[in-house]
Amino acid sequence: MTDNYYTGSVKCRDKLLAFGKETVCMGILNVTPDSFSDGGRNYKFTDAMMNVKAMIEDGAKVIDVGGESTRPGYTEISVDEELSRIVPVVEAIRDNFDVVISIDTYKSKVAEGALEAGCHIINDIYGFMYDPNMASVVKKYDAAAILMFNCRRNGECIKEDIIDRAVRELDGSIRRAHEAGIGDDHLILDPGVGFGTSRAQDIELTRRIGELSFEGKYPMLIACSRKRTPSVLLPRETSPDQRDPVSIGMALAGVACGASMVRVHNVRDTFDALCGFDKTVREE
Repeated sequence: MTDNYYTGSVKCRDKLLAFGKETVCMGILNVTPDSFSDGGRNYKFTDAMMNVKAMIEDGAKVIDVGGESTRPGYTEISVDEELSRIVPVVEAIRDNFDVVISIDTYKSKVAEGALEAGCHIINDIYGFMYDPNMASVVKKYDAAAILMFNCRRNGECIKEDIIDRAVRELDGSIRRAHEAGIGDDHLILDPGVGFGTSRAQDIELTRRIGELSFEGKYPMLIACSRKRTPSVLLPRETSPDQRDPVSIGMALAGVACGASMVRVHNVRDTFDALCGFDKTVREE
């Protein structure tokens, strides 16, 4: 166990996301036809809404909506197409559920449209380092941001010390947030498991995730659900939808090492596992 857990709240517009003895569970809602993990399961609006309801009932405190797949080799879609996928979903979640809404995008125009529709967090896989306007949009709406370390941005970093590079690049993302006037109490960090890293580096990022929190200054998000890295820990081949148990195991390892939040597809089983972990290990 680590002493680098974040204790406090992150400001997300009119909502507060509290962190303490219970790990926060973020449910993934991919409203795309080509997601690597769920095969367009939420592409239809009615299916998306049913799954939002189920994830909240199963324990999700945050719903992370994605309108563009960012799997390896993904094809970028237009801003208009991405907005057409996510805005109706965000508006419906806002109107029907009391939950924090996150948008998984690296484009400031998409972020602004989602924030106008009522989302609370921008989950930027490039950590404000792709779109120069992203930080100012987040600040304009007093939203929170998840800043991810991404080795794809400047080429893969297989030969580098992964922790040194992650600290360096996350520090750059934080500085960009500060330059836009965004306070530390609006930020969450993500080590970027599976984004241009080797499987060994992904494990290292998970084991040492607490070292990336800048001595507990920021809450850390672990997002390894159904990715390739959990699958290589198994002695057999699996499809993404068969990786939930090993993904949960890796998520719990991340929490043991300092993560305060997990991003997952299978909310029910993850939340139940976290209940056992948190009440046994994290609560005094």
